[in-house]
Amino acid sequence: MSLIKWIVALLVAVALAVLFAQNSGQSVDLRAFGREYLDIPLYYVLAGSLLLGIILSMLLGGIRELRLRGRLRGLQRDLRDRDKEIAELRALPLQDLDGSPEVD
Repeated sequence: MSLIKWIVALLVAVALAVLFAQNSGQSVDLRAFGREYLDIPLYYVLAGSLLLGIILSMLLGGIRELRLRGRLRGLQRDLRDRDKEIAELRALPLQDLDGSPEVD
């Protein structure tokens, strides 16, 4: 599985290199956050967008991971409490339902 990930990463890197090479002569004007940037090479905009997307997805994934870990800790605590309760119930002495001792 690791080999497949490396192959996919290599293909994405090659595709990006080709895309950057083909658009190296292109420049764009960019307006962001109330400012205007003139004649920025297109591959800078593409690379910046890619990096921003990666950072944003890692941030959102990290937040989700922390929430799931908190939920898992809570569920593990509940399970531990229930296991303890079951062990305590198993340790109780057996009695007849009507309260009288059993006679053989």
